[in-house]
Amino acid sequence: MMDDAGRANLVLRAAQALLRAGVWEWDLTTETLAWSDELYRIFGVSPGDVAPGFEALLGWVHPEDQAAVRSYFARTRRDGAEHTIEYRIVRPGGELRVLQSRARATLDERGVPRYVVGTEQDITESRELAARVAFADRMVSIGTLAGGVAHEINNSLAVISANLELLSESADDDLTREALQSVGRIGTTVRGLMALSRGETSRRTKIDLHRVLDLAIALTSNETRHHARLVKHYGTPPMIDGNEAQLGQVFLNLLLNAAAAIPDGHADQHEITIATRSDDAGWAVIEIRDTGTGIAAAIRDRIFEPFFTTKPAGSGTGLGLSIGHAIVRSLGGELGMESELGKGSVFRVILPPSPGSAVRAAPAPRARDQAPRRGKLLIVDDEALFSGSLRRLFSNEYDVTVMNSGREALSRLRAGERFDVIVCDLMMPEISGAELHAELLRIAPEQTDRMIFLTGGAFSLSSQHFLDGVTNRWFEKPCNLHQLRDAVRKNFTNKSCT
Repeated sequence: MMDDAGRANLVLRAAQALLRAGVWEWDLTTETLAWSDELYRIFGVSPGDVAPGFEALLGWVHPEDQAAVRSYFARTRRDGAEHTIEYRIVRPGGELRVLQSRARATLDERGVPRYVVGTEQDITESRELAARVAFADRMVSIGTLAGGVAHEINNSLAVISANLELLSESADDDLTREALQSVGRIGTTVRGLMALSRGETSRRTKIDLHRVLDLAIALTSNETRHHARLVKHYGTPPMIDGNEAQLGQVFLNLLLNAAAAIPDGHADQHEITIATRSDDAGWAVIEIRDTGTGIAAAIRDRIFEPFFTTKPAGSGTGLGLSIGHAIVRSLGGELGMESELGKGSVFRVILPPSPGSAVRAAPAPRARDQAPRRGKLLIVDDEALFSGSLRRLFSNEYDVTVMNSGREALSRLRAGERFDVIVCDLMMPEISGAELHAELLRIAPEQTDRMIFLTGGAFSLSSQHFLDGVTNRWFEKPCNLHQLRDAVRKNFTNKSCT
């Protein structure tokens, strides 16, 4: 995934590359192959370094593609049709490039092929662009699907969580606590899936690095736990400016790579360690260290190259580290690596702090549950089971009114009814939470400050922009009910509703 400027730059570079083509001519009588100067440049060699023949060209072809290239040359000499192929070459320094070849035979007066003339174009950058665009499009599709699925899962989890919270307060039950922990794990996984698959990547906000790391850990836990113990050493890194989905993609890929570097079957003997801190300059430092096989010195300088991979054919695109490197650089940071063969590797992400951001503060202790005076609380949610659970949760402290329709709530508010706090679902049929907020700004603006929003996770672009533009608190379902209670109490004032 990339921003518009990055995509435009890549398109320009790809177009410039396509304007340059190397030419070769194969004399079928003498079986000699002549190269143009541009073809030498594409292969990264000079005329004095290599003989301009067929076997010399084949010698730079990636071993996995040599059979296909031989077959391609054999086809071109059989008839006068145009033939094409895409294949990889390995330049003298080890750099991998992707070429597209087009060739056609010239026939003599008897219709027998006499010469074959071909062109070679370096399409590496255009292939990289196509792969990145396809990846970005796939992430948008996944995000759309995940949004719908997450909305349904989160609404059900919210009901279960709310009722389990009520049970845990009335009984000291280990089974209830274990069920709540399981609900929390499911909720974390769903939130991680949503955060890391949202398609909009140009939008930047202040990011808590530990939140993004924990989401990536949750999504990769099934893979990492079969390879190693996961150890966290969280320090106090600063908040940073970035895009949560993009940064999550970086961490997720680094964790999967760490797991892939560790052989199967000895998870108790290996560790994947995630450490965070603030360096002397106040920048955020994130290290992901593994005790795997390490990376050979001969290829360490190439691991961030597009399409370079040490995985077996068909097991990876070779774009993960390249895209991650580009994302970190776009944030003004650096992604580096240290490795020792047989002992493991460490990948280090260094990111500048958000302007005016201090180091990541420890979370404030939760306020003690002190019941305020009874006030009027309105709950607006189209999920009847969940709104019923919230009624039971708050009925000891407030006079609770539940409405399962935004239209019904608007009708009551237009008629003059007022509430101390309004807990409102964001995504509802007929009238959404955002639309209810907009109408209240017109007819009862003082009520908008009393609104707290809930969402099941199905973020549309308009709803995300709405949440970004208001100062109201909002929670994702299933929410932490202690935090929701605190937010309701904070919104509650000692003034009577009028």
